[in-house]
Amino acid sequence: MLDPFMRWMRTLPYTDVTAYRQATLLQTMLLVVAALSFAGSFVTLLAPLPMTERLIVMGIIWTGIPVQLAGIALVRRGRFPAALMLGCIGLLLVISAALLTTGVRSSGAMLFTFALPIVLAGLMGQERLVTVTIVLSSISVAVTAILETLGVPLVGIAASRPGNIGGDLGGFVVVAIVLGIFTIRFGQTLRVALHESQQRNQRLEELQATLETRIAERTQELQQALAEVEARAAAQERLLEENRQQRAIIQGLSVPVLPVSADTLIVPLVGALDTERLQTLQSRALHALERSTAQRLILDISGVPLVDSQVAQGLLAVVQQARLLGAEAVLVGIRPEVAQALVGIGVDLRRMRTYRDLEAALHNGK
Repeated sequence: MLDPFMRWMRTLPYTDVTAYRQATLLQTMLLVVAALSFAGSFVTLLAPLPMTERLIVMGIIWTGIPVQLAGIALVRRGRFPAALMLGCIGLLLVISAALLTTGVRSSGAMLFTFALPIVLAGLMGQERLVTVTIVLSSISVAVTAILETLGVPLVGIAASRPGNIGGDLGGFVVVAIVLGIFTIRFGQTLRVALHESQQRNQRLEELQATLETRIAERTQELQQALAEVEARAAAQERLLEENRQQRAIIQGLSVPVLPVSADTLIVPLVGALDTERLQTLQSRALHALERSTAQRLILDISGVPLVDSQVAQGLLAVVQQARLLGAEAVLVGIRPEVAQALVGIGVDLRRMRTYRDLEAALHNGK
């Protein structure tokens, strides 16, 4: 039950934040005043007064309830100024009815309850309504005092002590004016503060929207840059793969293994032999011997410009590995300067068979 009522209370046709808050506050105050008036009218029945007088006072209090309900209806229709005016008038009616029962002489404190509609109008920022409320409150007090002085029946029926009507009335007017000025200033300050707060919130929202836009743009730029980097990385990977494939092809071509007969393979070597080419030579030569029925492997180094100890050891390793596979590896094309270099570095050529040229190696192999 409470949730639907709270949703009903919050459903108001105001888009401005300040107006919505003021309307919510006014609606709540009108409901409270109407409820208190309704309850107070029945409490009057318990007062030590004749039944006729109690019913009259009860009827006077009840006149303010429809005004409060009408104010609530106006608030919910978006007519805030009219609702505020009816709310203040309803409060004045209820307070005036209570003042009639007590009289001015015996209820100096009752006069200060007229501050409620004045404060309400001031807090809502209605300066003209504050002035009107002060005037109507003063008229209500003055009329009640005059009627009480004239001895009109029902006026002051609940009076408990005599008092100074002029002093009470003068004090009330002064307090009402001061209170009205204070509430007007307070309401102005409050509205300015709320307006500045709304402006700051609006600027913050604009800055947030701008920042979100910049972040989105920057994110898009970064995503595009990342996509470009990924595309470049993929292209580089493809190039590297192609390079590896080309190098493998080049390595295969740099160490060709050519069959010249059913039992003889020739490996013509051209160019410098580094560690990588020596490893390729060993791998390709041994695989060729394994896949064929060849019994001889001729290593032609006539195109190798330099044979140092590392190259010589690599060639000897090929000879020994071929021998383990049951084949004979021979070396051809040793030039005089290469032979001198091999002898100079102490390479033992007795472990391999050598020939001057390819023709001699093929002739002796027959």
